[in-house]
Amino acid sequence: MWAWEHPDWPKFVIDEGAFVGRTDAFHRTAERLFGNVEIMGDEGRTDTEIELMLTEAIATSAIEGENLDRDSVRSSLLAHFGKLVGKTKTSGDLKAAGAASLMVDVRGKWDRPLTHEMLGAWQSMAIPEKLSSMATRGAYREDAVRVVSGYPGNYRVHYEAPPANRVPDEMERFLEWYNVDSVDMAGPVRASIAHLWFERIHPFDDGNGRVGRAVSDHALSQALDRPTLACLATAIDETRKPYYKAFESFDRSERLDMNSFADYFTDAIVRAQEIARAEIGFILEKSRFFDRHRDAMNERQTRAMERMFREGRRGFAGGMTAKKYMAITKCPPATATRDMSALVAMGALISKGGGRSTRYEIAPSRW
Repeated sequence: MWAWEHPDWPKFVIDEGAFVGRTDAFHRTAERLFGNVEIMGDEGRTDTEIELMLTEAIATSAIEGENLDRDSVRSSLLAHFGKLVGKTKTSGDLKAAGAASLMVDVRGKWDRPLTHEMLGAWQSMAIPEKLSSMATRGAYREDAVRVVSGYPGNYRVHYEAPPANRVPDEMERFLEWYNVDSVDMAGPVRASIAHLWFERIHPFDDGNGRVGRAVSDHALSQALDRPTLACLATAIDETRKPYYKAFESFDRSERLDMNSFADYFTDAIVRAQEIARAEIGFILEKSRFFDRHRDAMNERQTRAMERMFREGRRGFAGGMTAKKYMAITKCPPATATRDMSALVAMGALISKGGGRSTRYEIAPSRW
């Protein structure tokens, strides 16, 4: 029996008092994050918000098995904020544009009630239109949904959602709870219940995971009375197996007990803010780096270092190499070697290895 078949559905069993500590940590860390961003000024705040949304857009799609082009998503986000003028080579990337639009829209509408139309719009952003897809965009599904793995003749059914004819009423009940009954609930607990409930209804043909995580961001923002900076999708992406196991634990419960799921999810919310703090620290590190080295670097070196920083706090995969430097700057081997040696000498890069296996990484800040 699936949860939605239970006679008490959707009366979830949860001990809200068990998560008071994480709720306190959520609010305490959020205040520190907002304080760190506020001192940056308008330009710095916008740049930081863009970088955090970029991280989240990449992560929430990665959870669903889609790898977005980082530069394409960044370009789309910059366009939303009026920082990119004209077309670029990434302008036709519909997935990247949709992911960026979803991030911006969720944060822009944090103070509005959830509606069927809003959720449909978010799903359309998460699932760009393409001829090869049979998924309905912007409307609830009209077919049955099963989450399966395996191969023909040996399928494993992980979950079966409610019949399509139940979805409108299920979503109406969900929205009534979300917009009316739950508004005074602790943010992390409300976000946990909202995510689990939405995912178990599974209202769309596709895009449920991305929209469900957007709903949780919406709930956290309302708890803070401003758009959250937490990197929730990133925290979940880093712990995908426990994420899916938390759903399975709930699905196996005989009394709609979601304490195990809430334990995972509220912990992910707290970790999401620690990730955001690391992201903000990286952004500050980037600013300090260029303040320190900009005047000493030539145009090629500046372009290469900007490219390295665009990869985010996890860094350039495999580090910078002479081959990568030449590809980025369009310079000959001798120039690449000379430029990178100069970057090491000025303390901008550190080298590892030797000979053809030499790799370069951004030097830790001495500030």
